[in-house]
Amino acid sequence: MTLYEGCNADGDTGDLNRFTGELDPLPNPPYFSSYVIKATLDYLSKCHSASHKSLVAILSKTPISIQKILLAVCEKAAETSNSYERHRILLMYHLFVSLLLREVKDGLGGAWAFVLRDIIYTLIHHINSRLVNPLTGGGEAILFF
Repeated sequence: MTLYEGCNADGDTGDLNRFTGELDPLPNPPYFSSYVIKATLDYLSKCHSASHKSLVAILSKTPISIQKILLAVCEKAAETSNSYERHRILLMYHLFVSLLLREVKDGLGGAWAFVLRDIIYTLIHHINSRLVNPLTGGGEAILFF
């Protein structure tokens, strides 16, 4: 499934529009906005959960599944060399993390510390991979605090 926050043929837009530009190329179909993805997840959680918990809350009962999803998204972002594709993958990561952070108050099945640590490390890693020292002309990634 591909996330794209442009204006769909139906005219709905997603929640992550502030992270996209009008010159971003369209991905190969099928692609969906964050609004459609969230609505689908809500529908699935209502259909398959007697307690009407979110799908992420159901997944958080087994923290290994959350870890596998976070790892799969990070690996996919690391594997791609296309900057637009990496941007789309990081938007997917942002969407999943925002859904996860809503469930932190419930403890995420005891994995809340891992999830927060993984999010912070992933962000630092991607920032480091994008920042280049202008004095060396590239090649060295550094993080400025």
